[in-house]
This record gives sequence, structure tokens and C-alpha cells, in this order.
Amino acid sequence: MQRRINLLDVHYTVMVVGHPEERWLKVEAGEFQSVALKSMKDGQGIILLGEQNVRMKMAVKGETVYIRAFDRTFTLHIVNPVEQAAQETSGPGNTARAPMPGTVVEIDVAVGARVTKGQSMMTIESMKILTVITAPRDGEVVQVHFEPGATFGKNAALITLSKKEEE
Repeated sequence: MQRRINLLDVHYTVMVVGHPEERWLKVEAGEFQSVALKSMKDGQGIILLGEQNVRMKMAVKGETVYIRAFDRTFTLHIVNPVEQAAQETSGPGNTARAPMPGTVVEIDVAVGARVTKGQSMMTIESMKILTVITAPRDGEVVQVHFEPGATFGKNAALITLSKKEEE
């Protein structure tokens, strides 16, 4: 299973492998670097950094994992797969795109509205899950591509902002 995590405000792609008694978390941390976390049932584990093995303690609360290693506590947040898909399709461009097929539930902005990065622009429903589509950057709304109740496919343009040089 491939997921995205947020560790110290940096996003990493990770792959979880193994079985319930022993799981490995392979972290994509660059072209030549990789990190693996080996977790055991009792919250104990080992962090493998190349040739180095470091003991750790781990506690899980919801989608957040607390890891104690290197005389420090790290907070690791597992990004919800729906949020991950939205992040992958929004990006820093001019258009907020659909992370998956769905239906428009509510539109929070109108053409000509100024939005700030992260501001709610539209709510969609996909597989009975409501997802808020946020502004990928600061800008002005130049087009809302669908009305409430309309259906769309994956990666469909939902809302377009003005080009950066036009602002």
C-alpha cells in the first residue's frame, strides 16, 4: 500500500509492507536514500538508515504516529488518501482538479472572487465521501466549470484561477 506522510512539514511517499506482527515502512527520501521503520507489537521497533540500526518507540493515535528515537520525538501524520489525491491533482497551477469522479455538492466562490491558498472553493461527493476542494494558490476565480448536482470525471477541471501574470 502506497501512502503519503507529513513529517516535520515535509511530504514523503511511503510504502507499507509486511504483516500485522511486523510491518516495514519504506520512505522515499531522495534518489539514493531510503529509510525503513520496523515495528513490533509492543510499540518497540528499529529504524534502519542504511547500515545504521536505531532502536525506537512508537505510539499511534488515529492517523498520527509518535516516534521516539535519536533522543527526540517525531510526529508523523498519515495523509488521508482522499486528501492525498486532492493534493496530487491541485498542485500550484491555475486549475483545481477533481481527485476522483464525483458530483458537485456546493460552490463557495463565484467568478471574479479573490481566493487565498487553501480557501474552500467547492465541495464534491465521491463514493459517499465529501471532499472540500481548496484554492491551489492565491488568485482570482475566472471560471467555475460545473454547477451543483453536475457530475465529473477524475482530473476534471473544477475551478480555474487567473494566470499569475494577469494579477
